[in-house]
Amino acid sequence: MKTYTRVVNGSQVTINAVETHEDIQDFVAFGKANLGWLACDTETTGLDIYSDNFRLRTVQFGNEREAWVLPVERLGRLPAIAALLNVNKLVFQNASYDLQVLEQCLGVKGLWSKVVDTKILAHLIDPRGKTEGGTGHSLEDLTRHYIDADIADGVKGLMKALAADTKTPVAQVFATVDYSNPDYQLYAGMDTILAARLARKLMPLVPAESKPLIRSEHKLAEVCAVMERTGFLLDVDYTTKLSGRLSEIQDKSESEAAGFGCENVNSTEQVADVLEARGHKIPERTPCGKRKVDKVLLTRLVEQGDEFAKSVVTAKQARKWRTTWVDGFLTQMDGAGRCHPAINPLRARTARMSITGIPAQTLPAGDWMIRRCFLADQGQVMVSVDYQAQELRVLAALSGDQTMQKAFRNNDDLHQITADASGVDRKIGKMVNFAYVYGSGPRNIAEQAGIGVDTAKKVIQGFEKSYPQVKRLSQELQKQARRDGFINTPFGRRLPVDQERPYAALNYMVQSSSRDITAGGLMRLHDAGITPYLRLPIHDEVLASVPADKAEKAAKKIGELMCTRFKGVFIGTDPEVGGRSWGSLYGSDY
Repeated sequence: MKTYTRVVNGSQVTINAVETHEDIQDFVAFGKANLGWLACDTETTGLDIYSDNFRLRTVQFGNEREAWVLPVERLGRLPAIAALLNVNKLVFQNASYDLQVLEQCLGVKGLWSKVVDTKILAHLIDPRGKTEGGTGHSLEDLTRHYIDADIADGVKGLMKALAADTKTPVAQVFATVDYSNPDYQLYAGMDTILAARLARKLMPLVPAESKPLIRSEHKLAEVCAVMERTGFLLDVDYTTKLSGRLSEIQDKSESEAAGFGCENVNSTEQVADVLEARGHKIPERTPCGKRKVDKVLLTRLVEQGDEFAKSVVTAKQARKWRTTWVDGFLTQMDGAGRCHPAINPLRARTARMSITGIPAQTLPAGDWMIRRCFLADQGQVMVSVDYQAQELRVLAALSGDQTMQKAFRNNDDLHQITADASGVDRKIGKMVNFAYVYGSGPRNIAEQAGIGVDTAKKVIQGFEKSYPQVKRLSQELQKQARRDGFINTPFGRRLPVDQERPYAALNYMVQSSSRDITAGGLMRLHDAGITPYLRLPIHDEVLASVPADKAEKAAKKIGELMCTRFKGVFIGTDPEVGGRSWGSLYGSDY
């Protein structure tokens, strides 16, 4: 056994690296003496848990003073499994990842009920990322802020330094470094000591009004982790052919652009040169003074029938769709042909969820072609259930505005009410309804709607006249934000608001409350045993794969469970049953 000592915030800590079967007995004694709680962490060969060559290398356990590193790839799994099952409480930093690793590699399930995740605690204390002026939520960032900056810069940087010394990419060094390397053993063991100290430090700092969210956020993390582990079945044949087709479209369109004198459609200068040679003026400039050729300009020229602009747009779109999405699906799928999304249930300041891997929130709106890549399981069909006008109903509930609430009760057209109050068409009324929630000003609305700034101001005034309590709510939230630096949501979440952007308070309040309503729906589905059928949460929508012969019944049940009443306003759902592919919900048959 190798033993290392370090000083963390003035006190000495010890890391024990097990190297023989005899060493394990000392670890067992340590485990028995710490049955109340221990921090846990894993070291693996990479981050892609479900790839064929993924391996678990070590499992670590520790408290605030001492850590043990178990080389499961060398000495077997049983000591780690026994410790995981016997300890009453387990502390993790980003539990979702480690618990999926432990289930995939050790077969250990059912640990969520005794987990404390320091990443969740940190987000409840300060939900802002580092770039927003917050502490950040990585172990390194939290260590630097709450525990010991020298340890954060030193120990947490060991693997980066090792990668530089060995001229190995950081992503590969975890798989190739020898277990006996002192830096590797020290790095692995220190994580549990830091997580243990963070748990002790962070728990009292969670605002009193946010304490109930600790358990619910852990439960939501479990739901999302189940969806990640289940994965989404990929239609490999279709996806492969689509990749080839997009490549052909890209090559053809780039060839057409070259015929107009543009060798590189991604070169703004070359595109601008050709456009001006074709008689198009480019009046706008970038901050650097270069000609501005953006999506707005190109789309307008395509609508005018310009063939060169069409070739540029088509080539760029085909390349983006292929490289950003389609080829990525083929690369990341596991041996069973499933893609496993990475779902972060606490991504934004407002706690809004995000998805990578299968970036459902950023796919082209209304498009079936990319979504067609994914299938319901054999004998099943896709079901989509989304909330009805969720954010506007949340706004009606939060503001208590009687006109808005009445409109929802009577199924009146809220967008037409706004339009009529301002003398504009319904499309602009709808745009302003949502833009107001997002905190957009007259200039932004004017650009989005293609109207003058004065008209945009008039529509905003019409909105505020139609729904006076919404304006009052916005003013109250801005007042609180200026006074306290944050606002509190009805769900107990504390949201910092930048002093120079108090107008964002209304957007934060609505977005965060909407997210928590969706989260509540997911947890009710989990309690009902429906989680194994869930595939993705997409803002206010839940996507599921259900048995075909029970699809209508299942969709109705999911919709009923997701429905809720918030401050007296009913927030209903719209269940939809599709075919075998996700794309069927967007107009494409399997």
